[in-house]
Amino acid sequence: MKLQLHFLALLAAPLLAPSCVTVDAETNEVIPRGDQRYKFSTVKKYSENLQVGMTKLQVLATVGSPAEKTERGDIWVYLPERPAFLVPSKALKVHFENNAVTEFGFHALVLGAQL
Repeated sequence: MKLQLHFLALLAAPLLAPSCVTVDAETNEVIPRGDQRYKFSTVKKYSENLQVGMTKLQVLATVGSPAEKTERGDIWVYLPERPAFLVPSKALKVHFENNAVTEFGFHALVLGAQL
């Protein structure tokens, strides 16, 4: 029984390790994921200024660059620093059509599901 618990602890360790988050070695601050310009807390605050009809340039000026975007660049996703399988969280998703925002909002991150 003791051996089984030890084995389970070894399996769980990578999931709970702090290495899931990238940290600046000099400042010890969490680094946003992907190409995202700002920490997610900042993105959430600045997202209050998003509006339907804004151009991509206006969105960049408002919430910065996204962590991910589709190949066509019509969907931008802003992600929290911590992966969702550790702590339930949400991501900001912005849809564009003809270089203008058509919709945006926060969506739950579900492990294995496409946002």
